[in-house]
Amino acid sequence: MVSCCGITLPPLEAEPADDDHQITLTPVEDEQFLTVRHSMTREHYISFAAYVTTDRVLLAKLYPEGAAETRFPRAGTGYLYIYCNRHGLMRRNV
Repeated sequence: MVSCCGITLPPLEAEPADDDHQITLTPVEDEQFLTVRHSMTREHYISFAAYVTTDRVLLAKLYPEGAAETRFPRAGTGYLYIYCNRHGLMRRNV
C-alpha cells in the first residue's frame, strides 16, 4: 500500500502504449536509446520512464519542455514503463 499526504493511493494498471504514446527503442552500443513520440508541454508531458527487469529497476525522470528521450543500459528482458500526466501509466515489453 502506498500513501501520500495521508491518502492511500490506488494501484495503477499499465495499459499498452498507444499510437499517441509510441515508444521507440534503438540500440546504441551497450545502451538502449528510448524516444517517445509525445508533446512535452507544461500541461501535457511524460513524467518518467522506467526499465524493469527481474532484478533491477532503472528510472529516468523526464521534464516538461524537455525531450521525451533517455538512455538505459541493456539489462535483458523486461518491461518499459512510461507515465503520461494526462493518460496514465503505459508499458511495452522489451
